[in-house]
Amino acid sequence: MNRFQGKTAIVTGGAGTNIGGAITRRLADEGACVGILDLDADAGRTIESEVIESGGEAMFYRADLTDAMSTEAAIESVVNTYGEVDILVNNVGLALGTTLEAIDEETLYRDFEINFKSAFLATKISLPFLQESEGNVIFISSVNALLGGFSEVTYSSAKAGLHSLCRGLTADYGPDGVRFNVIAAGSVIGDSEVWRERERNDPGLIERIEELYPLQRHGLPEDIADATAFLASEEAAWISGVVLPVDGGISATGGLSGRDWWNGL
Repeated sequence: MNRFQGKTAIVTGGAGTNIGGAITRRLADEGACVGILDLDADAGRTIESEVIESGGEAMFYRADLTDAMSTEAAIESVVNTYGEVDILVNNVGLALGTTLEAIDEETLYRDFEINFKSAFLATKISLPFLQESEGNVIFISSVNALLGGFSEVTYSSAKAGLHSLCRGLTADYGPDGVRFNVIAAGSVIGDSEVWRERERNDPGLIERIEELYPLQRHGLPEDIADATAFLASEEAAWISGVVLPVDGGISATGGLSGRDWWNGL
């Protein structure tokens, strides 16, 4: 399919080895010119080369997405290169992972900068271009924003803020033809050093995670990329203000353990 032929997409955190990279590849595979915004220059240039070598169009722009000037400069560079912005995917995210009593102000502010402020800035700066193109914005959130999560209170709170932001923007800018949606992702495990390290430190971790999900597997980066491509496409032209769980069904169980555990009560 070439659903995004002639369209320009921006993917923040688009150089990641997990969700971000999968979204970048998927949109490029379907014809979009992709502006990859990321702080990691080596990873950014690598995925830019991969997309181009596979016949797609992409350009990497190094940016600190928590900084307004850096974000604005990168988005303006995308527009100067491709002429427009049709799709914005706010994918930047990081769970710093600590409990309330251990959180200091620096950790609090950093969690909100990474998980909320980055999306707020990119959306605000891109808005005039999205109004012109009648484009759409997708926020990558987490089921933690729906269910909560152990030792991730600031991360869950920041991601939940994206849900309210999405709904408010839908009300304000829907009349301009701009759509806003959220994907609440479950546990997505890709080929990343982070997950390899976690499994080395805790053998069996992934199997235990999978047991929590009704569909009995963890998510793949491509699962989130598929949902992103759908929401960005004309097939979703009358969908806006939605929080879509892409989570193997875990939000339907309230995060409780699997069927065998439940039946044993």
